[in-house]
Amino acid sequence: MRAFMRWILYSIFVVLGVSLVIVPSFAQSTNTYVVKDPVSGQPYNVNYSISNATISGMSIDTQDTSLIISLQTAGDGSITITLPRTLIDAKTGTTDDQFFVLEDGADTDFQESKTSTDRTLSIPFTDGTEKIEIIGTQVVPEFGSLVGIIITISIISVIIISTRFRSIKKA
Repeated sequence: MRAFMRWILYSIFVVLGVSLVIVPSFAQSTNTYVVKDPVSGQPYNVNYSISNATISGMSIDTQDTSLIISLQTAGDGSITITLPRTLIDAKTGTTDDQFFVLEDGADTDFQESKTSTDRTLSIPFTDGTEKIEIIGTQVVPEFGSLVGIIITISIISVIIISTRFRSIKKA
């Protein structure tokens, strides 16, 4: 009888130990990836949770108004990603529009939720997926903070030039 009780107790400890090791590996955890504006270098925090894959890179393509996510998969899985509207958005005028999401170049389905500051996409992917591309209508401002400096310099230049031409005409 004692041997049987020890065996049951031993089995319970083994099951608990295995479950403490295996279960967290299947759970999704929230991570943050810092994406930098390629023009100004301004960082944007992109929160995500992913299952059965790791992200090897994330970047903005200003030409295609898209966010590109490079993956290394370990099976079928999903990614839930929160996109700040200041980084990437999809709008028609002032109305929210639909993002296009491509999985290795092929259109894929996704779920979305929105707030006034960000949009969260849940995207399933298949094993072997290498790239997910989220295409919007606008990404970080193309010129960033340089626009203000360029406009200021332009206005000052126009004022100086027009003042000099006036003084030349009067003379």
